Amino acid sequence: MGAPRVTVLISGSGSNLQALIDARDQGRLPVTFVNVISSSAKAYGLKRAAKHGIASQVHSLYKYKKGIPKEEVEQCARARIQFEEDLAELILKDSPDLVVCAGWLLILGPTFLKKLRGISIINLHPALPGAFDCTTHAIEMAWLKCNEEQKPIVAGCMVHYVIEEVDKGEPLIVKKLNITPGGETLAEYEQRVHEVEHVAIVEGVIKALQQNGKL
Repeated sequence: MGAPRVTVLISGSGSNLQALIDARDQGRLPVTFVNVISSSAKAYGLKRAAKHGIASQVHSLYKYKKGIPKEEVEQCARARIQFEEDLAELILKDSPDLVVCAGWLLILGPTFLKKLRGISIINLHPALPGAFDCTTHAIEMAWLKCNEEQKPIVAGCMVHYVIEEVDKGEPLIVKKLNITPGGETLAEYEQRVHEVEHVAIVEGVIKALQQNGKL
């Protein structure tokens, strides 16, 4: 049996993708990356994939909704469904064993999830289970909560299975970080989160593949 096949979804810098690539190159992550799909043509993660000889492509929601007025709710909904159907087809053609959302900023809706039934999907979210769900600003919100309330809190990040309820899937890996009022700047806390994210994403991929009998 060959190495498990992994597709990675990104939207930005791709630092978590780089953590996965580094783990593979160091022999800590025995997988084959079959595709990197970005929701943005400007994502630096595409350059990271190219540098390491990994196939990549852009699948942007913008082109599906371009020219549709926001008030045309039904038309926008149809465009979103088509986007999800096409994304699913892009992924399925590579027959991955696992799909990893590593900084993917779009919600994966029921149309997409139904088409990928049988293939596990995991997501990295910079908050603990039940905290700051459904937001791309979880890091800032945790730091602000601590400093505005002037009380230490426990925050961090998790890797979880993707289900229809956003950020509510079963956690695979949880990394906790303590925040104290005035203890660090937002930028410093953000750096701490990213450092543990790079560990968590690798551990999450390994655990998901093990749970599904692929490793």
